[in-house]
Amino acid sequence: MKKINWSELFQKRNDAKKQFGDLWKLPIAPRYHVILDRELDKQQSLLEVGAGARGLKDKLSKMGHQIRYKSMDIDRTHEHDYYDLDEVDEKFDVICMFEIIEHITPEQAYEMLNKCFACLNPGGKILITTPNIYHPPGFLRDATHITPWCYDELAGMSALVGFKPKAIFRLYKDSLFKAFMRRVVFYPLFRVLNLDFAPQIIVVAEKP
Repeated sequence: MKKINWSELFQKRNDAKKQFGDLWKLPIAPRYHVILDRELDKQQSLLEVGAGARGLKDKLSKMGHQIRYKSMDIDRTHEHDYYDLDEVDEKFDVICMFEIIEHITPEQAYEMLNKCFACLNPGGKILITTPNIYHPPGFLRDATHITPWCYDELAGMSALVGFKPKAIFRLYKDSLFKAFMRRVVFYPLFRVLNLDFAPQIIVVAEKP
């Protein structure tokens, strides 16, 4: 297992903070698949890591993408193309890891991201979602969550592996009334308390 250079990770995290600014400067998107839709071309290959019931495949079809989709998950409840990243014997243009990285340690995350890096074609992208630590219920509600990832640290970890962080979004969608109350009326209070109404973040990074 490759070891993390903690000093370098600290520097990469600072670089990410300078690149993207503080939390409140991060743009908001309604759902992860909206960002994925923007990042995909019509003909690409995609590996979903931690695919669960493979619901992303149906979403891609509904969005009109003709994509070579493969899935990987250690849980054998559903049928997958791979059950271990070490089994992957092909290259992809996109890798998705949605709500996975918070369930493992930083050392395991570093190893997983290195394996994902090796599975991507040059110019390929990885999209990672995780609970927003500035929205505590998003992380604390699940006892299987192990590691909270701040947006700059997750971008920094991806950079440490060799990715180039391209974008970070806060993910939030609600009714018009609730969105207005949270994004306008109570926004100053959120700023003072250093809390956020967006339950998730998504990091988009590219393999040079």
